[in-house]
Amino acid sequence: MQNIKEGNTVGSQRNLTHRQQKLLIGILLGDGCLEKNGNNVRLRIEHGVSQKEYLQWKYEEFRSLSPSPPRLVIQKDRRRGKIYKKWHFSTYSLPELTSIWRRWYSHGRKKLPEDIINEFCSPLSLAVWIMDDGYRRNDCRAMRINCEAFTMAEQKVLQKCLKRNFQLVSSLHKKGKFWNIYIPASEFKKLVELIKPHLHQSMVYKVRFL
Repeated sequence: MQNIKEGNTVGSQRNLTHRQQKLLIGILLGDGCLEKNGNNVRLRIEHGVSQKEYLQWKYEEFRSLSPSPPRLVIQKDRRRGKIYKKWHFSTYSLPELTSIWRRWYSHGRKKLPEDIINEFCSPLSLAVWIMDDGYRRNDCRAMRINCEAFTMAEQKVLQKCLKRNFQLVSSLHKKGKFWNIYIPASEFKKLVELIKPHLHQSMVYKVRFL
């Protein structure tokens, strides 16, 4: 095989499995990002030290597309004098990810693809999104989903996805300066039944009943 530089087209003949495609939708709705690297695009995933097990699970899911295992990254905020630690891994740069990046990004900002309502229909995708960005209220069985990366119009589209594809009723609530999607207590049990089979054990606490 021809020697090709890592980060450019290494692994370019590899394709995402159907499961990896479903996982990727949840990851892009949540904490993950696609970034240009050489001629193509790679998936980059980072989580704090407390979520190492969760990141390791994601790595195992994408091991076939990753050149190296997760590593600990230590960064110092010079202004505040604090040290931040996080776990990180990336995939190879792949043409398939480049195609997905073109649909999910515009002028450097993450956006929803036009056909997201047809793509975002798997409980696995929903589970990853909740594990990344969902957090349960402390005073009742309700779920907030952090959506500040998306515009108000895009958040309304995600509400339509939840309603049509998962039969979940939601609303938009403002917390501080940002709006997020709110799944009320009346829908919480239905949400749990949908995603619990797909939750990593370290994330079950997010849907544990009070």
